[in-house]
Amino acid sequence: VRTGGATRVADQIKLLTKFVYLLGGVTSGIAAIDEAARRNEASPAVIQQNQQSKAMVKSSITRFRESLDKLEIDFRNTPDLQPFYIKLAGVAAGTATAEEQAAANQFDAAGRTLLNVINRLTDVLVVMRQ
Repeated sequence: VRTGGATRVADQIKLLTKFVYLLGGVTSGIAAIDEAARRNEASPAVIQQNQQSKAMVKSSITRFRESLDKLEIDFRNTPDLQPFYIKLAGVAAGTATAEEQAAANQFDAAGRTLLNVINRLTDVLVVMRQ
C-alpha cells in the first residue's frame, strides 16, 4: 500500500513538473499576445487562440486540483497511508490557489504556486521512501 501511495505521489510530481515546464512557454506567449491585443496589433483569430490557450491552462490546473483532492482523501482514508497524510494535507489547497490565480489571468503566479505544490509533494515522497 505504501509503495502504491508513493508511486501515486511520484506520478503527480512528474505530471505537474512537465506541466509547469510547458506552462512557462505558454505563459510568455499568452502575455505577448495580451500585450499585442492591448495595442490593437493582434488579429481576432490570434486573440481567440489566446483565449483557448488560457482556458486550456485553467482546465488543466482544475484537473490537477481534482486529482490532488482525491489523493489527499485516499491517504486520509487508508490506514497504511494516514501517517503521510499530515505532510500531504494542503497540496490540493495550494493547487486551488493556483487555480484562482489562473482564473485571474495571473499565469506566472499560478506557475510559482504549482512549484510550491511540487516541493510539498517531493517532501512527502522523501518521507515515504525512508
